[in-house]
Amino acid sequence: HDLFVAWQNGACVCCPTQKQLIKPGAFINEAQLTVWFSVPSMAVFMRRFGVLKPAMYPRLRLSLFCGEALPVEVVRDWRMAAPNSIIENIYGPTELTIACTAYRWNDASSPAECEQGVVPIGEPFDHMKALIVNEQLRAVEDGQAGELIMTGPQLTLGYWHDEEKTKKAFLRVPGQDGTYYRTGDRVRRRGPEQPLLYLGRMDSQIKVLGHRVELGEVEAAIRKASGIDGVVALGWPLSGSGADGIEAFIQADTLDVSALLPKLKSTLPFYMVPRNIRLLSHFPLNANGKFDRGALLNKLRESAT
Repeated sequence: HDLFVAWQNGACVCCPTQKQLIKPGAFINEAQLTVWFSVPSMAVFMRRFGVLKPAMYPRLRLSLFCGEALPVEVVRDWRMAAPNSIIENIYGPTELTIACTAYRWNDASSPAECEQGVVPIGEPFDHMKALIVNEQLRAVEDGQAGELIMTGPQLTLGYWHDEEKTKKAFLRVPGQDGTYYRTGDRVRRRGPEQPLLYLGRMDSQIKVLGHRVELGEVEAAIRKASGIDGVVALGWPLSGSGADGIEAFIQADTLDVSALLPKLKSTLPFYMVPRNIRLLSHFPLNANGKFDRGALLNKLRESAT
């Protein structure tokens, strides 16, 4: 879709090589890009290595981010680096044809609309419908968190030759017309005219020592206290009821962890404070360029053996 829309409008699609991805800032200027589209992890990488300095990318007029949570601080720095660019945060799983909601950044109003240090995912595309539901698939009231389910013309038919998986993810909702897809993402709206706020995956909400914990809240607290965007929190060690504690990874070469922990203890309940904070120069990435949580969990398993 992205390829054909560009070509239909006479634009050139520029795909960086693996070598060029090491220096994305240079690629932007050498290719004279006017539109940028990437996962937020790439912008996090650029911010970490100091290539989001003021007015570095004046040619950019549209910057799109999609695929994972978009940190507020990254957007602020990108805004300064690309002062002439519109910035949009796009959301959508493959089952809803990849992109189905969008949020346009506004310097004046957006900071107050963000939550947990993450940019909202906005509103559904035209003709798409979104509902926030509880475990019984009943719509929740504004201000309450729940699972995002969606329907509309972008809804796919299901999984190829996997009827069982299709039945679990594509279903009818009481009192609603049509089939909805369960995204597995936890969201909420503050009010009727407010954008959808992304709170994390439903499966990232775990039990720690009997307490319900949203790992996204832990990650947001660490980002705020450390000033570093690359953060992943995991429940560990795993137990029959959830996890006995939390371990955190921070993408950094050096950091005074002993100074960070007191800050976290002053803002988080004791059961949400990570037992250990590990530094990694580079986070493993999955095939889509996102932080690979499974690979990080394997690191914890390996260190425990």
